[in-house]
Amino acid sequence: MSALVPVAHAAAPLATVGGFGYGQLQSQTIGAAGCGTNTAGEPSIHVSKANLVGAGSEEGIGSGSEYWRATQVGGTANASPCALTYSGQPNGMSKIGASGGDIDTAFAPQKSSLGTYRIYVASLNLVSVNVAVSNDNGATFTQTPVQAGLPVDDREWIAAYGANTSLLTYHDILTNNIDVLRSDNGGTAYQQISQVIPATDYKAGNNELGNLVIDHNHPTPDGFWAYQAFVAPSADPGATSTGTSFNEAFLGVSEDGGHTWGDKPIPCSTKFGANGLDHNFPNVSVAPNGTLFYTVSNDKSIYVAESTDNGDTWACSSAISTVGQAIFPWIVATSAGEDLVYYGSVGTGSSQTWYVYFAQNRKQSLTGWSTKQLMPVHRGQVCEGGVSCSGGRQLFDDFGIDTDQSGWAHIAYSHDGPELGGSGSYTGYAIQQSGTPVGYPN
Repeated sequence: MSALVPVAHAAAPLATVGGFGYGQLQSQTIGAAGCGTNTAGEPSIHVSKANLVGAGSEEGIGSGSEYWRATQVGGTANASPCALTYSGQPNGMSKIGASGGDIDTAFAPQKSSLGTYRIYVASLNLVSVNVAVSNDNGATFTQTPVQAGLPVDDREWIAAYGANTSLLTYHDILTNNIDVLRSDNGGTAYQQISQVIPATDYKAGNNELGNLVIDHNHPTPDGFWAYQAFVAPSADPGATSTGTSFNEAFLGVSEDGGHTWGDKPIPCSTKFGANGLDHNFPNVSVAPNGTLFYTVSNDKSIYVAESTDNGDTWACSSAISTVGQAIFPWIVATSAGEDLVYYGSVGTGSSQTWYVYFAQNRKQSLTGWSTKQLMPVHRGQVCEGGVSCSGGRQLFDDFGIDTDQSGWAHIAYSHDGPELGGSGSYTGYAIQQSGTPVGYPN
């Protein structure tokens, strides 16, 4: 769970690096495009099938979320990081508290009866999860407090299927399990339908969850494929002295739209080191042909695993990153390769500088990655302890990447505010203007 302290500051200049244009999004004028200033952090980004780019970011519990959107495709110098229009706060004050905690967003993969791809913006409330929905491409939002009286919750994720269905998962703090809720009416109401891990399994009380994705292209007899990333010990900590770290990646797999789950291990992930893989957050993506790509950090390096059989078997890469420390990976698997981002550091101590790194693979493979260092985003150490941190939280816990229908990358990231080395945060947006695209996402 994140808590942000707004810090006013001047806008960072518009710039280019490594074939990307980037700049700070503005949150001063609703309905206006342009770069400017904001005080949000830990963003989520997705691109609809109509190439509507939607970026959301959080201000912290009690302060709401922010959302920006614009229809644009990368690949030219005219593709602008300042093109996104500010939509205001999708998750503001609701009936049961003030939102603004951990945020996740999704686009429906099919148009609703209103002719748009519905937008979902989920954010933590004080005692619940708030889901804001837009049916007019992000111009306006309506809010759904998921339900009063949810167990104490943390780190929700949302994914959509068809025109009207969405799944919402979150960490149940009382049990530490991953609860699953579903809506079939466009986000108007959600009901809990399952838990990802059986209550009697040792992993139910020993896990860190990652993101949730849905395969839009391969319906099943009982609904659709859904995938929930998490890491846990490879053995029961109560039964062995060596099973105490979260040293193995797992994937919760549902082939009936989230009603039942099987938890599939990624055995080759245990070779990534004894430092554990619970480093905010394991991340999974499904390509249009159904191939799964799963990425984790062991707090030093980034690794990728691949499955072509819905998570039954896996192959794992060697380290993708080559910098001193690499954290918070996010991957998008497409029709013609994968794009991966992570924060990587150069230097040590107070002079340690963190950059966005962009890695690309032009085939469905674990080898053949090319990597670029993009913009600097943070100076100093990074604390990964959540609300227990007393400093070094400017990057928070994750960021994101997606591609448009032509395969060009769009990145939303956190940055020190008011400038590099500052104690606040802001959300930046980068769009790939040149280089090589991959394919379209699921």
